[in-house]
Amino acid sequence: MTDLLFDARHIDQSGVGTYIRTQLSRLESMLAEHRRALTVLVDRDNAPAVGEATRVVFSEFPGAPMYSVDEQRAWDAAVRDTQPKALWVPHYPFPFTLLRRANRHVLSFVTVHDDNHLLAKDVSGQGVGRRLYARAMLEVDARRSSTVFSPTQAAAEALARFVPSAEFVVTPIPVGEEWLEPVDAGLSPVQGRYVLYLGNVKRHKNLPALLEAFDQVQQDVPQGLVIAGSGASVKMLDERVHAAASALGERVRMIGRLDFENLRALVAGADVLVMPSFNEGAGLPPLEAMASHTAVICSDIPSLRETCGTGADYFDPHDHRELATLIRTLCLNDSARAELTSRGWAHVTQRQAHISLDAAASTIVAKLDQCRV
Repeated sequence: MTDLLFDARHIDQSGVGTYIRTQLSRLESMLAEHRRALTVLVDRDNAPAVGEATRVVFSEFPGAPMYSVDEQRAWDAAVRDTQPKALWVPHYPFPFTLLRRANRHVLSFVTVHDDNHLLAKDVSGQGVGRRLYARAMLEVDARRSSTVFSPTQAAAEALARFVPSAEFVVTPIPVGEEWLEPVDAGLSPVQGRYVLYLGNVKRHKNLPALLEAFDQVQQDVPQGLVIAGSGASVKMLDERVHAAASALGERVRMIGRLDFENLRALVAGADVLVMPSFNEGAGLPPLEAMASHTAVICSDIPSLRETCGTGADYFDPHDHRELATLIRTLCLNDSARAELTSRGWAHVTQRQAHISLDAAASTIVAKLDQCRV
């Protein structure tokens, strides 16, 4: 038996992987302090380093994708094996094993990073079936989970419109400390000057607007455009992007997965990082760029305003001309770019010092104590 079973199988993915790594270290510290036992569910090929007191359980369904039947089977097997008092899944699908009579006493915690899967197809890229699936899962999360964690207040408020009865706790994601360390510029796979997009290629990321904006300025600026993935799983799910990038020829370069040190060097070598999303839960790449002394421009949406504060300049994600103007200014005006870079560094370091990293772990311990299990 264990106090908490934490699903860490997706630790190498972009976004959620950073979240898992951050929370795992805080869980180990907090649960040890309160003499609670922690077990992590992992795949054999990506098991994280953990302390001696943390038990590691390998999934009986290795590589089970998010949202799959095998993922449900992996949770069911792990719960039977570990008999946890609580289960925390760091993404929104609900573990149906907790609906079994034998598991109804198990406390449920879930992290829902954003409402993207619930939004219209022109933003989310999701068909009706997938949106209905997401809505059903979120409603079960709200009814059965003790707490729903979310990375920003903006994301929590967006989700609360769908499930107002849920108890939300905001758990901000810090930038990894390694991003704040000096970087070897020679490790970057791209030399010369460039504007950078970092992340998955999904419809809500709004890359066509970035490509349209760059098309408008490419004759005026010396920088190229680099579109790069992050994490072990780089999803290319917006069919419009490859065609638009190809039409711009050699001025646009697309790069897949990179080793971490190469990725850091790529971000640090960019003149500007652009985050043009229609929707985000938090938005880590802008913080990573700020920590790398790279200027950041973001779409003007609530979650990115909350995450990036005064460290970024903003544009309407529906107006590629406004984005083009910002890109042109920052590519050609060294002093404007330096001033924005300075603001970004000040913001990310201040944010790093003041956000609460223990919100989720302390909530879980408190709920366990309340239930006296």
